Order: sequence, then structure tokens, then C-alpha cells
Amino acid sequence: MLKLTAEEIALAVSGSILRGSGAESASAVSTDTRSAGKQDAFFALRGEHFDAHNFLKDMPADFCRILVVSRPETLPADFTGAAIAVPDTLKAYQDLAAYVRLRMAPKVIAVTGSVGKTSLKDMIACICREYFKASATDMNYNNEIGVPKTILSMDEDTEVLVLEMGMDHAGEIERLAHIARPDVAVIGTIGISHRENFDSDDGIFLAKMEIATFLQEGNALIVNGDDEYLRQVADLPHITYAVVTAGTGRNCDFIARDIRYTGDRALSFTIVHGEERVIFELPAAGTYNGVTAALASAACSELGVSLAQSARALRSLKRTPHRLDLIERDGVKVIDDAYNASPSSMASGIEYLMAVSGARKIAVLAGMNELGDDSRRYHREVGEEAAKAGVDMVVAVGEKAEDIAEGAGRAARGGKPEVYRCADNASATEFLNSGKRPGDVYLLKGSRGMKMEEIVRGLIGDDDSDN
Repeated sequence: MLKLTAEEIALAVSGSILRGSGAESASAVSTDTRSAGKQDAFFALRGEHFDAHNFLKDMPADFCRILVVSRPETLPADFTGAAIAVPDTLKAYQDLAAYVRLRMAPKVIAVTGSVGKTSLKDMIACICREYFKASATDMNYNNEIGVPKTILSMDEDTEVLVLEMGMDHAGEIERLAHIARPDVAVIGTIGISHRENFDSDDGIFLAKMEIATFLQEGNALIVNGDDEYLRQVADLPHITYAVVTAGTGRNCDFIARDIRYTGDRALSFTIVHGEERVIFELPAAGTYNGVTAALASAACSELGVSLAQSARALRSLKRTPHRLDLIERDGVKVIDDAYNASPSSMASGIEYLMAVSGARKIAVLAGMNELGDDSRRYHREVGEEAAKAGVDMVVAVGEKAEDIAEGAGRAARGGKPEVYRCADNASATEFLNSGKRPGDVYLLKGSRGMKMEEIVRGLIGDDDSDN
């Protein structure tokens, strides 16, 4: 990060210096007392279940150089640095990120979508790191704290910053876009994730479109042209920025064609853009990644990266863990797709399960969260889809997955799939290990809160998830 003085930070966050010199400086920003460095600016954030101010009394007098607080009475009497008072430390943290983003002025690519946004972010970051000094969102830092953290953590010579933006409610992405001011925005899908927080799919679409709020002439919005909502974006009124589509449809600007598996862990497809036709070889599962690569290539083309350059970079793609990761151990294959789940990503996981070479195909499925009033129907449909795909066994884990088991049982034909119910991860692990056979292929998938990685570890025998 830039080296910033207390005076500069106070101006950026509309704060006042309570103690110390305005010339005091910091070269990093922290929000965790456990990892704060002595040269940091520390923001004492307050949340629903925590308040960093409560820990200040236990910190050494020199634990940081600049301290930003909204409760001045918690300021340690022996603190030796500069202290800044603000009404709201979270807003101040976000305001500082907005200031640093504008002052450092990297090209910013912002990414969102109902499903698959982390894979999309990973691909864009992979391409950008090949040709620029680039930084990107780490892990799941895609919220009101994570996006500022990513901005404030980038090196001073960063040329491109790739930011993932998530949301639960309307207005959240607009706030993140206000902080980040993207030059290029990308929307992968409009799905039913977080459906319980919206009156309709139109509401989800409008919430995702907030990522384009601050785009201007010369900027670009990249959208999935296969999505029924997103393909209409170019027709919206008062748009001054470019709209670029990517998908499998022939009317898209970037078209992914002939998407196929070339092995358990590899895809091949062609992307067409105008007169360009380039074959991509991707070390990733999930046929949807053909469209994801088309979206990533379209975004990077706005920075002058050619299709051929994108294809070359993506040959060495490394994705965030727990997304269709194939692990082979002791004669069985385990597909770790434990990161999260929605009806569409469940379908993609089942598709991959059936594509992986092996004997029995076993879908171990837990519940999907935030689907609203139609949650039970969506769960039943996942079970039906698993049965129709031809899986040999469905193991439904947890209470929400009862409807998955019901759907699979209703659609079963000729004794397939066998359907079992397990109350929790521990009982599922015990059940699966008791019947494990060489040649088995397991898919593990459920929403983040279901912690399906616990079953993954139980099946492979240790905590090592390397392939």
C-alpha cells in the first residue's frame, strides 16, 4: 500500500486527530489486533457480534502507528502513535480504500454473479497476472470489509486490480462499486441465490446490475449472453458504456463452442471473437467453464489482451479450493465441490460426476441455503436430476437434503439410484467409509454452512486435499 500520514488518512475519512502528530505515517492497514503490525494504521471495526475497541486496552502502547476509533474513550492512555476519531470506523475504512484506489489508479475489473463468480475472478486474475502487475480478491473477501481489504493490500505498483463482489441484499454491490470505481465490470449469471431476500428474480438482476452504477463512457460491462436477463442489458436506456456479451449463443460477441472433456481434469473448447478462433485447453472441470473463460477473455480484451494470450495464460489456471477439485486416494475418486451450492451448481456437479471415469457414481448432497419459499421444490428437483443423470447412489445429508432424497426416490428407475439419508456429516462419513469400494467416484456438495469438506477429509483419510 501507499505510505500514508495520519493527516492524509484523517482527510480521506473525514476524521479528526485526537492525539499524536499528523506527520505520523503507516505503510499498511489492519483490522485485527492479533495480526496488527507496528507500522500499521489500525481501524477498530465494530460489528453485530464484535467490537475491536474492547481489545485496545490489552494492546501494547506501540502496537500500531495510527489508530482509528469511533469510541475515543477506549483509546489506551499510553498509546504512542497518532489517534484519529471518526463516527463510523467501517465507513472510514471503506472511505480510505476508495481514496487509495483513486490515488493509485490501477485498472479495476469488478466481478459478480449468482454462481461461479469466484471461478470467473480466478480466470481473470490468472490472465492479468501473466501480462500485468495484478492483484486480486483472496479467498472470499468479497464483502463490505473484504473489498476494502483487497484494495488496501495491493502493492503500490499494481497495474490491474481484480475484485470479486458478493451480496445478500439490494444496495450492497452499489456500495462496493462506489468504493472500487471499476473500469470493467463482469456479471456471470443471474440465478436464484439469496432468493429469500428478494421479491422476484427481477430484484436479483437489479441488485447485480449495481456493479455498473459508476461505469462511464469508455468503460465496459461484460455479461453472459446466454442469461435471459443479461442478454437484454444492451437495450436498457441511458447506458453510456459498452456492453459486451459472452456465451454459447451465436449472437454473442465472444462465443464458446465445442466444449468437451479431454480427461477427468481437463476441458477443451474454442472461443470465437470476430475473425479470431482460438482453442482453449483448461485444467478445470465443469463444462460451464467454457463460458466462464469466454467472459474472462472478453474482460481482459478491454485491457488489450488477445484471445491467444488469454488461452496461453489459462493453461496454468489454479482455482480457489473446493470447486470441483478431483482427489484420487486409495483407488477412489472424490470430487470436492464443498465451497457452496445452488440448483444450477448442483446440476454442474452432477454432470461432472457422470463425466469422471469410474465404477459407481455416488452423489453426496447437502442442503442449499437462501432459496426462499420454493426451497423444498428446488431440493426435490436436484434429487430428480441426479436420478435422471444415472447416478448409482444418492446420499442426502442433513435435514434440508430430505427433499433431495425424496426427489431422487420419485425419479428412480430400475433400482437406481439407491437413496440413503444421513443426519449429519459424521454419520455420512461413517456410512460412506463402511461401503467404499475401489473405483467409486464421490461428489461432495452443499451450501457453505453444511461444511461438506468434513466428509471429504473423512473419505480421503487426512486433512490433505492436494490432488
